[in-house]
Parts: sequence; C-alpha cells; structure tokens
Amino acid sequence: MKTTLFVKSIFGALLLTVLYMLFNMLLGQTIGFDNFFWGILPNYMVALLLGYYIMSSSLGGIRLSISVFLIYFLIGHFNLLIEAYIFNVSSRQETALEIIRGLFISVTFAPLYVYIFRNKIVKEAVIFSKRSLIGWFWRILVADILYLLLYIIAGFVLTIVYPQLLQFYEGKIPSFDILINTQLFIRGFIFIGIALLMLQTLNISVVKKAILIGLTFAILGGIAPLIPPSELMPAYVRLGHGFEVGISNFIYGILLTLLLKLNSGAKADINPGIAVKPTV
Repeated sequence: MKTTLFVKSIFGALLLTVLYMLFNMLLGQTIGFDNFFWGILPNYMVALLLGYYIMSSSLGGIRLSISVFLIYFLIGHFNLLIEAYIFNVSSRQETALEIIRGLFISVTFAPLYVYIFRNKIVKEAVIFSKRSLIGWFWRILVADILYLLLYIIAGFVLTIVYPQLLQFYEGKIPSFDILINTQLFIRGFIFIGIALLMLQTLNISVVKKAILIGLTFAILGGIAPLIPPSELMPAYVRLGHGFEVGISNFIYGILLTLLLKLNSGAKADINPGIAVKPTV
C-alpha cells in the first residue's frame, strides 16, 4: 500500500496543482513557473493525506467523493478563510473569491482522487455501538471548549516567541466576542464534525485514526496552505503560523479522537460475497 500511495500521490499533486493554475487563469491572473513549483510540495502533502484516507475508508463511490470533498473544502479552505477574514487579512470580496475557488477545486478533484486512489477490493464497514444523547453532548461540548483553549494557548505562545507578528496584526485583531464566537460556534464545530466523519468511515486502528486526523487538521488546516508565497501574508507570518497551527491542530486532532472515539461493535461486509482486504 505504501509504495502505491506515494506514487499515486505524485500524480494527485500534479493534478491538484494544475487545477489551481487553471482556475487562476480563468480569473485572469498571471501564471508563472514559480506558481507551479510552489504548488507541488503542499499539494503532494494534501494528496498523500487524502489518498491514505481514501485507501483506508469503508466508503465507496459518490459517498466517498462527498466525504473527501467535505474534508478538503471545510478544513483546507473554509475554516482558514473565515479566520483570515475576521483578522482582516483578507477583505470580504477576497474571502468570497477564495471560498468559491476552494469550492470549485474541491468539487472537481474529489471524484478524480477517489478514482485514482480507491482500492478495488471492498473493505469492511464498522458498525458502531450507540451512545446516549447526554454522552454525545458532554463530549462535543468539551471538544469545542478544548479547541478554544488550545487556540488561545497557541496564539499566546506564538506572540511571546515571535513578537514580530504583533506588528503585522496591529489594528487587525478582531473584538474578543467575535474571536471567541468564531472559534466556538464555527471553526470548532467544523473540526468536530470532520473528526466524527473520519472516525466513522476509516477502517484502521484508533491510533492510526488519531494520527491521520491530527495530520489532516495540521497540514490541510494550516501548513500546506501557508507554504506558497502570498500577497496577503508575508513569509515570516506564514512561517510563524505554520508552526503554531501545525502543532496545535495536530495535538487537537489527537485529543479529539481520544475524546470522540466510537466504541466499535460488530463488523459487516459492505457487499457480502466480495473478498475483504485486511485492515491496514
């Protein structure tokens, strides 16, 4: 599986890079070789993560395509852009345009990635035991508050270690209520929703689920988008946030998995009669 994943991810990275360049051309933006060069590494990281998810998923067909779309668009685009908007890094028009671009890219590449990475041998679908409403409520509540705490701690540590960022954000920091409400009621719930989606559709061990979810939050939700040069954010700001978001999101993904993990019960074949490939 590893060799196949790495090789297919090269093709997936090239495909995603080309899609971004085509969309930028449609917008009338100038495309140079440097755009292609800077897109390879982050898009390879995206392809590797989503490729592993696809090859380890119990879903198939359109349901798997929808799942891949939700993971990439919500974590890799929407959550990031909402953050940039409330911090006045991007204007309302720029934010809307980037959301449309992310939506177009995600819708286009999701089924293509499923076609590239999907295993032909059907895996087992895990049937999870039920959990009470109260059990879900306190876990989701704690998970949401936990994200806010890690977010605040990471930002506080970053400003101490990297005080140059305060110059960039001078006059851009939103009011406290907007900041808290955005993290608690939008971004936090999106992370929780994607974690639940991945927990329920990944046919791998809990440890591997935790690592994959942590890496997905860290790389799709921060590191990969911050690698290419941007007119909106200078290199030193992207570098600082890369470490901040990468570490805090990875830790949050791990803790979120442990908090929300579902107690697996019986396993059933998706299509009885078809050979089932052992879990990875």
